[in-house]
Amino acid sequence: MTAPRTDAKRSRTGAGLWAALVWLACLPPAARAAAPDGRWVSFGILGGSAQPVASLADYQWDVRPHAAWGAQALVGRGAWSGGMRVWRSGTTQALGRAGTPDPRVSTTSFDVVGRARVASWRGVECLGLASGGRLAIRYQPDHVTFDSGAGPVEVAFEPVWQWVAGAGLGLRAPMRGGWSLGLETERRVFALDTAHRNGAAVSYARETFGDWHARLELARAWGW
Repeated sequence: MTAPRTDAKRSRTGAGLWAALVWLACLPPAARAAAPDGRWVSFGILGGSAQPVASLADYQWDVRPHAAWGAQALVGRGAWSGGMRVWRSGTTQALGRAGTPDPRVSTTSFDVVGRARVASWRGVECLGLASGGRLAIRYQPDHVTFDSGAGPVEVAFEPVWQWVAGAGLGLRAPMRGGWSLGLETERRVFALDTAHRNGAAVSYARETFGDWHARLELARAWGW
């Protein structure tokens, strides 16, 4: 088992999100609409970054930040809202074998999302976030063949489905025409079955991992 990696760097996407946060706070009041207190439904496009926790580097995952994207649909009333979100990202997992390509690991989550407004300042809302759903982990390519010295060996990487849960904080700035711009960060946790060599034996365990996410949302809301 290799030593944990410590070369994770702050992503440019993350820096851009923080710049957007400053811009949200500095919007003049005339550029913002009051937060809706009636019933509404919204659809938003998401973009940002995802970063696996450092412990996944023990299993040869690249734990640097990677681009992520998705969409979410929400319904709400006053300070409360909830709905569905699809969020996708990916990284690579090193095999450490010359001539064998490292597979790309794609992660797609299908989440139920809940949000609550906990404070507001100059029209910008501060939100508490919670989510839960199913995480799909897939490999591409999903089969690799290498020479073990005693002949070719084929390894299959089967898709993995696991439960995932998260919590975080967000900011939302309503704009004209029902549009809004949001920024949120979230920490999620999930469990995976693992195997690693311990001397001459192979140890199997179920371990808890996680990832960090930063998202920028452009959304359009309609009252009803």
